[in-house]
Amino acid sequence: MDFTMNRIDQTLQVLQAGICRETIPVDQWRYSPCGYKQGNELPDPMGPDFRDFGRYERWGEVPDSHAWFFTRVTVPEAWAGQTVRLRLETGSDSDWHNPQFLAYLDGVMVQGMDKNHRELDLTGRTEAALTLYAYPSNTGQDIRCPSELTGFLERIDPSCEKLYYDLRVPYEVLRFSEPNTRAYADVLRILRNAVDLLDCRCPGSERFYASIPAAEQYLQKALYTDYCTDQPETVLCIGHTHIDVAWLWTLAQTREKVQRSFSTVLRLMERYPEYRFMSSQAQLYAYLKEESPETYEQVKAMVAAGRWEVEGGMWVEADCNLTSGESLVRQILFGKRFFRKEFGVDNRVLWLPDVFGYSAALPQILRKSGIDRFITSKISWNETNQMPCDLFRWRGIDGSEVLSYFLTAQTQIRGEKPANYTTYNSNNDPASIAGAWNRFQQKEFSHQVLNTFGFGDGGGGPTAEMLEMRRRMERGFGACPNARIGTVTEFVEGLTAAEQDPRLPVWSGELYLELHRGTYTSIARNKRYNRQCELAYQAAELFSAMGGRLLNLAYPREILNRGWEPILLYQFHDIIPGSSIKAVYDECDRVYPTLLAQAEELKAEAQRQIAERVTTEGGTLVFNPHGFPWSGPVVLEGKTRFVENIPAKGYAVVQPRPLSGSVVLEDRAMENAFLRVELDENGNLTSIYDKRAHRQVLDLTKGPGNRLEVYEDYPRSWDAWEISNYYRDKVYCMDQLEALEPVRDGARSGFRLHRRFLESTVEQTIWMYEDIAKLDFETTIHWNQHHQLLKAAFPVRINANRATYEIQFGSVERPTHENTSWDAAKFEVCAHKYCDLSEYGYGVAMLNDCKYGHDIHHGVLRLTLLKSASYPNPEADQGLHRFTYSIVPHQGDFREAGVVQLAYDLNDPMTALPLPAQTGSLPERHSLVSVSAPNVIVDTVKQAEDSDALILRLYEAWNQSAEITVTFGFAPKRVCLCDLMEQEGEELPLRGNTVMLPVRPFEIITLKAD
Repeated sequence: MDFTMNRIDQTLQVLQAGICRETIPVDQWRYSPCGYKQGNELPDPMGPDFRDFGRYERWGEVPDSHAWFFTRVTVPEAWAGQTVRLRLETGSDSDWHNPQFLAYLDGVMVQGMDKNHRELDLTGRTEAALTLYAYPSNTGQDIRCPSELTGFLERIDPSCEKLYYDLRVPYEVLRFSEPNTRAYADVLRILRNAVDLLDCRCPGSERFYASIPAAEQYLQKALYTDYCTDQPETVLCIGHTHIDVAWLWTLAQTREKVQRSFSTVLRLMERYPEYRFMSSQAQLYAYLKEESPETYEQVKAMVAAGRWEVEGGMWVEADCNLTSGESLVRQILFGKRFFRKEFGVDNRVLWLPDVFGYSAALPQILRKSGIDRFITSKISWNETNQMPCDLFRWRGIDGSEVLSYFLTAQTQIRGEKPANYTTYNSNNDPASIAGAWNRFQQKEFSHQVLNTFGFGDGGGGPTAEMLEMRRRMERGFGACPNARIGTVTEFVEGLTAAEQDPRLPVWSGELYLELHRGTYTSIARNKRYNRQCELAYQAAELFSAMGGRLLNLAYPREILNRGWEPILLYQFHDIIPGSSIKAVYDECDRVYPTLLAQAEELKAEAQRQIAERVTTEGGTLVFNPHGFPWSGPVVLEGKTRFVENIPAKGYAVVQPRPLSGSVVLEDRAMENAFLRVELDENGNLTSIYDKRAHRQVLDLTKGPGNRLEVYEDYPRSWDAWEISNYYRDKVYCMDQLEALEPVRDGARSGFRLHRRFLESTVEQTIWMYEDIAKLDFETTIHWNQHHQLLKAAFPVRINANRATYEIQFGSVERPTHENTSWDAAKFEVCAHKYCDLSEYGYGVAMLNDCKYGHDIHHGVLRLTLLKSASYPNPEADQGLHRFTYSIVPHQGDFREAGVVQLAYDLNDPMTALPLPAQTGSLPERHSLVSVSAPNVIVDTVKQAEDSDALILRLYEAWNQSAEITVTFGFAPKRVCLCDLMEQEGEELPLRGNTVMLPVRPFEIITLKAD
């Protein structure tokens, strides 16, 4: 046993106790319960709402309690000229249950206080009026955390504090260093000699304090001057605080977390001039600007001074699995525009340390948004495989590459190899600094790693302790590299040489997180609202732009953008994944319907104005939101009808196809010109016979089709986040059929099934169409189960080792087998509107209108419908759910079958209304924009952010090059390519109202037409 280390440890405890030389209780508080504060105008502590707060009294009995506290602090005259701090104690050491504070001195907000930031510097003051705005750290949870409140005025001995850190840092280095090395012996000898110079016979005595200078002087020379040296390995440190916009707290409290965290950063910057800090998420800065404009101006000053870095690129740190392609574009568009307008900064880094996987569409989106660097750490949470690289070029589905870096901070432990897990919330102590360097795998390409330090998730940020320790690691010694303050920008610029090195690893495709797979499904209602809002606002933009071009109607840009902001906000990586508390989703349930109603109103008004001005002899006016001409079902006067050849992004007056009655229902079978479907006595599908291909679609050896499977869902941890692979060990089939009845609705007919499972009920209508070879499963569920995973399963006779899944602006292929650990880890994956399993010449597609979790293995297609966790939301997924999924047997592959188009139509169907004979200024048919190739989809049409020009966003959907002609329904004066941020590039030659251009596989193209 190394008794010298024990002795140093005991000496550190003596020094730590000696930092405070004298203490005076501060326990005369005034108290007033309150709600959420508005602005920074403080209440009168002598007013009738305040009362005395007893020394041993407790507050916070009610969850989400808020209160004001006030006291007047007087510093003794004998302490003049000395370091004075006020320390708060609340009787709780729990990070989640400990209250948090905003501290005001003489009416001015100065900093936040919490479990990790307990001290308030009062040096230089003789007295101060101290007001605390207090609230619990955990809202919305049914957690009661009654707390005390006691203050202590402390006279600090700076020399003792300095020696404490000067001794502690090398001691911490020795704790993880190998004891049989020369470096260990050298540092230990220096520390022992320093300790020998301290007089610890009477700790806290004048004799004790008088011995400190000699020990300090020796340590400074022997260790920090003579021994420490610049090492080639450098850990670049930047202060950071990860603030989850919502999670175990509400959005309202996030506003307070921002004020608490950012004001604390500003306060520490006064004390530590070398301190640099970075924070992402434009939404947080917008909150600060609204809630505390004074603090916001101080932040702006620090940004201008180069001490505060605003990076990150997005409006919030958004989930990248569930968010649509256009939403990802808007995340960056809104985020970058905010940072440029408010701070004059153009973001180059996508900063997503805590997001649950990264779509293979991202590299191209980033490149075309002016972002060429990507930083995360979350993939280190993989439960099975460790990523083979931390610095690499990440290649997306189109071939675009972005330089990517994984944060590597972790605690170095003697004798242990680096772990997979890393953190973005480093303590900035020696073990974290050494751990960050040792965990980094690409040392041949960079001698520098990035370390973000500070408490996070709930905010808080760096502490004085972290900054003090970092100072002493400026130059490395022993097993500890150099630890230097820097910025993210400085770090990524230092990677330029590595990026140009042809040997740098390349990772192609998605960055799949082997964890948190339940987030594709949890809180299904929220995901449905998000999908609906994304499409509704794109449709509102389209028809508003159409109205502007055809009728010179004013484009409601401000209203549309105000609607997009909460959509983007709710795409935060703990909201849309379903991992927040109930109160967060209660707010979403209030706001989303309003957003949808607003978008529908804007769309309907534009369509009404157009409809009134169409010249026609009468018929049905059909509006097509899709970027392709379409023939399909519409609802006309309450009945489903089939209409043909509606122009892309346009409208037409047509006569619906006459009803043929070609869907035949008999007992438990239905048939049209394409398919014959049979059901058993439980309502499951026992046959889907494709009459065109003369083949049976279902593989009954693996069970019937549309089997509703229920699995017990008790994951290893992270209830709402996880689906653990052992869920498959036991399955229950929802076979309790209570009723089956035929139903007819114009151009479609089918069977309505009523099922019961435990305390839950399912009503499902299986629709077959006269004119389309697909089956819709229109579903209403009243779900009252917990910890049960619901899936719809379709075993099919398809021989394929890979399946296709739609992602943003394209698709990816994933294995249907489990040959390797990497394959087996993908037992649940994310897709958007469709997935497809095809062999040569034939396949089956599954479409959905609001689901994301998929599982295609060994010939069985499964769509995950509900999850119903109980933590952190005990009412997760309870109640009413509505959704539709579809099965499309097809010849050829998904391209030939038009699966992409069918999926769009399921999610955003065409709208129709009867139109009388009338005379107006508009023709019976119009397409605002169309393209000549079926593999190129016009996804978005909107007005530009800074002009009246039209923005068109299109993408190639089949992984196939094309030469396309874009045709405009008006005469543009000029058409140019632009990036996703609407910055103009090459001007294209116009031929009348058309332009021609090449499109690469999976390429996203944005055009600006004046």
